[in-house]
Amino acid sequence: MSHAPHGRILPFSHTPPLLPSGFLRLFRLAFLFLFFWGFFSASPALLPVAARAATDPATVPVTLDTAVSRALSARPDLRAETARVKSAREVVGQARAAEYPQLVASFQTIYGNSLFGFFLFPNYEYEDLNLLTFTLTQDLLDFGKTGSQVDQSRWTYRAEEARKLTLWSQTVRDAESGYFTLLADQHQVRADEKSLDDARLQLARARLRYETGSGIVLDVTRARVNVEAARLALIRSRDQVRTDSVNLAQIMGMRKGVRLVAQEVVRDPNEILAPDPDRDLPVALSRRPEWKEAKANVRAARAGLRNSRSQNYPTLNALVQSFTATIPRGALPFTYIPNNSPYSTFNFGGVLTIPIIAGGAMIHQTAKARSDLMAALDTRESVRLQVAADLRRAAIAISDARQQLREALTEEENALKNETLVEEAYREGQVQSVDVMDAQTSLRQARESVIRARYLLMNSYVSYQYARGTLAPPGETAVPPGP
Repeated sequence: MSHAPHGRILPFSHTPPLLPSGFLRLFRLAFLFLFFWGFFSASPALLPVAARAATDPATVPVTLDTAVSRALSARPDLRAETARVKSAREVVGQARAAEYPQLVASFQTIYGNSLFGFFLFPNYEYEDLNLLTFTLTQDLLDFGKTGSQVDQSRWTYRAEEARKLTLWSQTVRDAESGYFTLLADQHQVRADEKSLDDARLQLARARLRYETGSGIVLDVTRARVNVEAARLALIRSRDQVRTDSVNLAQIMGMRKGVRLVAQEVVRDPNEILAPDPDRDLPVALSRRPEWKEAKANVRAARAGLRNSRSQNYPTLNALVQSFTATIPRGALPFTYIPNNSPYSTFNFGGVLTIPIIAGGAMIHQTAKARSDLMAALDTRESVRLQVAADLRRAAIAISDARQQLREALTEEENALKNETLVEEAYREGQVQSVDVMDAQTSLRQARESVIRARYLLMNSYVSYQYARGTLAPPGETAVPPGP
């Protein structure tokens, strides 16, 4: 046994490491890098802010004109209503077809035997019977059946056109209202960002005064509370902007996930100087598509009642018929009819149809048509009341929004003066930091009131134009021609 100096026992043998220490360090660093890279890649919520921002939807600027035109061209329910209008127009042509001649051709080929040939003639063989018939009919007099059907289908088509105009106006209203709402909330975000900057500045000032001994801890605490409140308000307003962007994208018929950014509106295209519901009621009754639809439904119901009553009257039709047949030899024991050769005849005349008893179907049909007419009349009166009420509500909303805007502007002006005076007094040591924070809070609330009042007025203009029936896309002065 060997002994080391100073009484220490030395190891018997020394085994060198398999890998150098530098290589081990490099291997460990590479392993940790791969581990954390895979972990963060699998967890998007743990990615840094810049990486998460890359996954957000693309930002797309949009103008008011683009929003309205895109909504009118891409909204699916508006395209569906356009197809319904085309369908109703074809029904008019279908009803008018009864006024024109009707030509029908029929051909029958029958392989069979004749009763006379089977019993009277021995060894009679089965033969082919070929029958060709042409029939031409023309309604001469139906006591208003066809005319009432044409009128009913025509007014139904007019009602469908008015329903399309209603959806068209609603689309313009929804697009403009959604755009103004998004723009208002974007301004709200800017106001909240300014409020957060003010709160942070006040917190820095409070800390500085507290550290220098000229302030109190209460000011610092209140300033922190204001910062957190401003930060929370900013988060809420940004979330609301995202929601408004999704709503506007839905109205515009956009499928891809994008974040719309509304551009500034220089002038409200729907601004009204002096709304007057009594003066504008005749204009609304001549332009509102709901009123046009209600009137068309009344006329269609009246035509339906006439058609139901006309079912009790006779019908006179002219008839022209050509009959050609090939009869086998010996099939008929008549010498004046040729056998095994084409036999033809030509007939013309008229057919008079008189309904007598139909099990009460016509009575119930007439009663139903009369009830439909009463319902259409009541609906038309209800639409008249709705149009008048819409005008009055929209006029009241405009008056209220204008008053709110005037008061909000005055409040903002006074709050700005108050905030300036309090800042000067605070720098001179005449007021506390709490007074400065209260002044800034009042100014922030005044700015928010101005934002809400301005865009509330814009939406009120949209509602009044819609109630009057004159709402149109920006750049146009009137709605499309009605039915």
